[in-house]
Amino acid sequence: MTVTFAQGRGVALNGSVQDPSGARVPWASVVLTEVEKGLSEATTAGADGSFRIEGLEPSASYQVEVHGPVGFVSHRQALDLTADAQLDVTLGMKRVVEAIVVSGTRPARDPAQPRSGRRRIRVGGNVREARLRHHVPATYPADAEREGVTGTVVLEAVIGMDGNPASIATVNSIVDGRLVDAAVKAVRQWRYDPALLNGRPVEVIVTIRVAFELP
Repeated sequence: MTVTFAQGRGVALNGSVQDPSGARVPWASVVLTEVEKGLSEATTAGADGSFRIEGLEPSASYQVEVHGPVGFVSHRQALDLTADAQLDVTLGMKRVVEAIVVSGTRPARDPAQPRSGRRRIRVGGNVREARLRHHVPATYPADAEREGVTGTVVLEAVIGMDGNPASIATVNSIVDGRLVDAAVKAVRQWRYDPALLNGRPVEVIVTIRVAFELP
């Protein structure tokens, strides 16, 4: 339930919402909640990205949430409003998540050998506006395939303004190094249509999952 504070008394919160380039973000949703009492007030930023909420009961226990258009990460923070305050929020852009599965052929198991106890890593993520336009599939390392090795390689890369992956790093550690090498080799050859911010290409961070699986 949303309760609107009485207007014309109390303290006021003025602010603005912008993107990472410094340009204003219009029509963002701003929700202010007094946590201890559970009272909330909401408003929408104007066409110039500015907003104002007045008539608030003074309190040091507020929380503000700012939600922008699709493609932006929501902003949350605690706020002391024992007096009038100014809050200028910069909304970050969401991450890209790519998930690729590399299938191999499982070798016949030697009854004399125990099954491998290797772990599979499950990860999640968010989606952003950057499009993969050229995908080079990873090749299952032959020796790892023969040994029945499986796993998911989680990579983090910067997609440059030219759409090329750079600064590729491995996020998870419980994964066979041969699978990591195969995943990185493939991802280095991927090409993206870069993310655009206000019509201009920008660098973004992409999380890539390459799953090596055997039937």
